[in-house]
Amino acid sequence: MLIGCTPSPYERGGNPQGLSQRDVERDYMECEYKARLANQQHFYSQSSPFPFSGGPQSPADHARALHGLSTMYAMRDTCLAAKGYRVE
Repeated sequence: MLIGCTPSPYERGGNPQGLSQRDVERDYMECEYKARLANQQHFYSQSSPFPFSGGPQSPADHARALHGLSTMYAMRDTCLAAKGYRVE
């Protein structure tokens, strides 16, 4: 199982008892949204106010994007754990 690469919260860990799939998906999307909102600075180039273009990235921009993804996944998983989900 790849951690952080699964689109469905059911494929990672477990969920609190009594929640429907809709409840789980809502919680997952809420945590994902909050994590992205808190880390959006990692996904923009220092030299441009716009997201990365289709062209080659500088090493600094590439590193910033990778760091942003790692931070975002950690924040999302922390949010889910605080809601009672088992995150693996």
